[in-house]
Amino acid sequence: MVFMGKQGVNKKTKHGIAILAVLFILTPLLAQNPLGSVHVNGGLSWFLKENIDSGYETGFGFSIPLLKNTALVFNFVYWKSSVHEETDGLYNGTLSMAPFQASMYYHILESKGFIPYVFAGAGMIFTHFDMEDLITIPEISINQKVNNGISFHTGAGSLFKLNDHLALFGEVCFLYRKAEGTTIITDMNNGTSTEKFPLNLNSLVLRFGIKYYL
Repeated sequence: MVFMGKQGVNKKTKHGIAILAVLFILTPLLAQNPLGSVHVNGGLSWFLKENIDSGYETGFGFSIPLLKNTALVFNFVYWKSSVHEETDGLYNGTLSMAPFQASMYYHILESKGFIPYVFAGAGMIFTHFDMEDLITIPEISINQKVNNGISFHTGAGSLFKLNDHLALFGEVCFLYRKAEGTTIITDMNNGTSTEKFPLNLNSLVLRFGIKYYL
């Protein structure tokens, strides 16, 4: 048990050092390019699993310019999707997804109007599953949850500058997320038992928005 504790401390220390190193590297870049942009966006998300419906996405974020043609972009989005029961998976209900994403954007071509770009990054997805009422015997209740976790994404899009401060954008993003679901069965006579199962939350997002340059 003591050995596992030391491992946990070492992992946290390594993560902290990595974050500090990234901030140290980015600090002079941010000082040279202090101005960025803020944006709001909306779109549609499609899960690759057939038993999870598409959902309307809303979000907002900001970007910080780095080297030439590159920017660090932070995006916060949210959507809900209806889930249809699947054997050894989720029951009927509503799945809520709230990704916090950090991405590196690269402008393929810089111009006064049309600017195509590609991007890639990672993030943390906060997930909540609201299961519909399930008919069981009075002594038993069943609930399910989906764990939060790290995701990866990549995509491409384009900007269309309206003037020095405003731009419209559209992009397609592939989100990679392998999660774990848990079924919790509470029996008044035999106690509580849990059963875990893998869950594929990979999805494709079509996103449109407006950007304001500071």
